[in-house]
Formats: sequence, structure tokens, C-alpha cells
Amino acid sequence: MSPTSLEWSYNPWRDRPGRAAVALVGALACCVAATSLRLPAIPTVVLCVVCVTALAVGFVPVRCRLDEDGVTRRSGWFAEHRRWRGLQRAVRSAEGVLLSPYRRRHWLDPYRALFLPLPHAAPPLAADLDRVLSSHGL
Repeated sequence: MSPTSLEWSYNPWRDRPGRAAVALVGALACCVAATSLRLPAIPTVVLCVVCVTALAVGFVPVRCRLDEDGVTRRSGWFAEHRRWRGLQRAVRSAEGVLLSPYRRRHWLDPYRALFLPLPHAAPPLAADLDRVLSSHGL
């Protein structure tokens, strides 16, 4: 790993087990509700997939990587990658890092920004995170 790279994982079952359990129970309850509507099979499956996908952020582990090429967030079967040139702002909190394509707070941040959750047990060192972000102008 190069000096401008940083990688970590976040497991909601280890860091926030209560929240993970609530998200999983909510996803299952949504699927039960969709099944109880007695719709044809395809719409029922689509509703279940939408419910589980919407709540999966609460119970699926995440791998985050910051490197020379950009930022990657892998969760389940999905991966989202952003190049550094498309990011304008980084906002750090105890929960994680929000990387936004906008210089200032914007109403589209919830849809366009990328949130990287930080584990409570062994978070990446703040100095390392600041070093990587500042090396890319954030």
C-alpha cells in the first residue's frame, strides 16, 4: 500500500449490532408485508428486493479504500468508485467521512455524496485519514 492509500472495513454487526438487527428485521418485515399483498410473483420479488436494498446499508459490511485513483466503497455485491477530481469537499465526523462533489453543503449531498463509515473499534488513524484527504486537496 502506498503512503497515499488507506483501507478499512466497517461491520455494522460489530460496531452497531442493535441498529443492524433493526434494519434486518425491518427488511424482513417489509418482505412479509409485500408477500401478504398477494400480488403476482414478479412484483412481490421486486418489492422485496427494493426493501432489502434500501435497508441493507444498516446490516451489510462495507470495505472502504482511498488510493491514488480515488475512493472505493464496496458493500455486498455493489461497489461505488469516485475519482478524486470529482470530489470537492470532505466532512469528517465520529460516524464517518462524507465526500461530496460540491464545495459547500448542497441539497443533493444525500444523493450524490459518498459516505464512508468509520468503525468504532479500530478506526483509521485521524492523521492518516487527514494525510490522504489533504494530499488530494480535501
